[in-house]
Amino acid sequence: MIKCMNIPSFVCLILFALVAPTKVAAQSPLTPNQLTVGIFVSPPFVIKKPNGDYSGFAIELWEKISADKQSPFIYREFPHDHSLLEAVSRGEIDLAISDLTVTEKRFQSVDFCTPFFHTGLRVMINADRRHSIVRLLEGLREDGHLLFISLLAGAVVVLTIVATIVLRKFEKDYPKQWHHGLSLSFYHVVSVVMTGKSSYKGGQGPIGRVLAAIWIISGVALVAYITSSVTSVMTTQRLRNEISGPNNLGGKSVGVITDTPGAEYAAQCGWDISRFDDLPSAVTALVAHDIQAIVFDAPALQFFDNAHPELPLTEVGPLFEPHKYAFALPKASPNRILINLAILHLEESGFSKALNTRYFGTD
Repeated sequence: MIKCMNIPSFVCLILFALVAPTKVAAQSPLTPNQLTVGIFVSPPFVIKKPNGDYSGFAIELWEKISADKQSPFIYREFPHDHSLLEAVSRGEIDLAISDLTVTEKRFQSVDFCTPFFHTGLRVMINADRRHSIVRLLEGLREDGHLLFISLLAGAVVVLTIVATIVLRKFEKDYPKQWHHGLSLSFYHVVSVVMTGKSSYKGGQGPIGRVLAAIWIISGVALVAYITSSVTSVMTTQRLRNEISGPNNLGGKSVGVITDTPGAEYAAQCGWDISRFDDLPSAVTALVAHDIQAIVFDAPALQFFDNAHPELPLTEVGPLFEPHKYAFALPKASPNRILINLAILHLEESGFSKALNTRYFGTD
């Protein structure tokens, strides 16, 4: 009877011995050695502080995992996300952290952990939609009208001087003082230019009548040209601002960041794209009206917009082309499963939700 009772206890001891090492291993560091963690600065997921330290959504998530796993590490910064992925694919680093999008092409050279963020693309435009005088003059200059209008202004001045000289010589009642004569001539010339007619009643002689006829013909032509030029520029500026989402980007100049899902999507759509190395460069071009929109990841656009309230920026339209962010590891890395479990644990514990709320105001 005693032997029969001892058998289950013995079996339990054996099972406990087999299970115990597994539980201990689950609490052990990812690796016994210090990890080299590659990062690419891309706010708000990886932010570089003025003192050289790093913060951001992905940084806080990783440092929470490393603290729980008691895994020492060092950061190694890379200038681009593609150089970061190349380094992890060659095994130069143990982990790559940034807003790295999981794609089929990337999966061919690296492994990804469980995605920690779900997002998509969005459109950013210049929010300065005012038809100000400055913008109108810029539009006239870009279309080549401003130079011609400047020449016309110079012609008005010349014509004013010529008219004053001629009228002073042939019109008895014309003011003999130069400042009075010039002001009167200037008034009549501008009146003709702006309205196509003048209240000038003199010029009964042949020269006066010819001069008046030239004024009227020139005035009508100039008024028509100036009106059409201004209308054309204002219409173009209005059309440029009619962007409410990705469906309005056909025929527009679109800025994208090199080697990103936004760049791939824009190329597939056949849009007129300009490539930039980073988001700040693209925004500079957008503010300067060199491009009409930017297509990039929604959280990065929102964070940049919120961080620069002084710039005329806004995001329009819904999210499109959904994708996911994840940490990248070398192929067959033994750390992948442990990181997956850690990310799932942080999601279940509410840490990831709190992180979302703190950075984006929503979970």
